[in-house]
Amino acid sequence: MPTTKTQKFNFKSRSIRDEAGNVIGKSKKQPSIEVALPLLSADEIAVYLAAPDTKEAQLIVDAVARLYIDNAREQFDEVIESFGDDQEKEVSAQHLDYSKLTLEFIASIPPTQRGAAALTEEDFAAFFEDYLAVMVAATGKEAVKITNHINLFKKPTKAKANKEVLALLVENLDIYMASSANMEENGLVANRIRDKFDRWMKADEPAMNLDLL
Repeated sequence: MPTTKTQKFNFKSRSIRDEAGNVIGKSKKQPSIEVALPLLSADEIAVYLAAPDTKEAQLIVDAVARLYIDNAREQFDEVIESFGDDQEKEVSAQHLDYSKLTLEFIASIPPTQRGAAALTEEDFAAFFEDYLAVMVAATGKEAVKITNHINLFKKPTKAKANKEVLALLVENLDIYMASSANMEENGLVANRIRDKFDRWMKADEPAMNLDLL
């Protein structure tokens, strides 16, 4: 029998659009609920994998494959992001870091960083709006400075090479996450951006080959 575990579900308000697709309002934000779900343990999953030709085993294999695909897509997205406005550059399979396409590596990635949940433009827009309001109040900084943070959130590779800027943005994201009353709605976006900046900040500087100089 599957193991019953409690899972919390948070819900966002949704945009209501007219026939032309214009936003005309917001739906009611439903309250969070906790539900006991029949989730499988590792031993229970192993029972299904013991019969590899079944549709249940294939479902599990497909779910694991999706982790690899999502990881590869995240790598490609980061490369494309680094191109900026350069119209000549093209992404290719050579940009993939295959050392990061292992189950061991993927399992080491914090859940908020794995990119499993797709984020929409509305998700980011709601976060940017809340970040501006919260951070002006929490830090006393002028709105123009907080807007500069948001501009770097939108185009993060502009900050990638500057560890001092990355550290400042991570620090301010921590302030936001400790201060916002809307983390249920915006926490996934905030964590996703913070994890990326934190990873870049802690990355080792590439070693230069002196023989080339």
